Amino acid sequence: MFTIMNTKTLFILALIIAVSMGAVLFFRGGGEEGGSASDLSGLIISTSAIYVAEQAPGRSVSVSLVRLEKPGFVVIHEDAAGAPGKVLGVSGLLPAGEMENLLPITLSRATRDSETIYAMLHFDNGDGTFDATNDNPVPDSVDEAPMMMIVTVSVEATEPDAVSL
Repeated sequence: MFTIMNTKTLFILALIIAVSMGAVLFFRGGGEEGGSASDLSGLIISTSAIYVAEQAPGRSVSVSLVRLEKPGFVVIHEDAAGAPGKVLGVSGLLPAGEMENLLPITLSRATRDSETIYAMLHFDNGDGTFDATNDNPVPDSVDEAPMMMIVTVSVEATEPDAVSL
């Protein structure tokens, strides 16, 4: 009887410790992958990707991450009734592969507080120069829609953290 009671007590104690450790990990986020807002590796599910943080008003846009399966461009569009409109700026030709923290893209006009802009990927047609009619948007592998990010312009935007994969 003494051995059964010790075994039962040890089992209950072990169960309490296991549940407590699980609760601590759950509430501290220990079970999540990544953990840093600037670690985007778990978000990329395609051969092409783009990430642009909220931007402060100004004449340029900072792009945190680009992945292209073949050479192309990041194109910044203004909003036209909830869809990408006029081109505001274009990056230089980007090689295939992953690039982090690109040089800022100069815009044709300054963005304004509360404005929405679109950062869209386009493949190069082989001539090394952006042409909106010939350099097609990169299709999203999930739904074939253009690979883009909707970006908010805000006076409260902070300098984005450096992104690392």
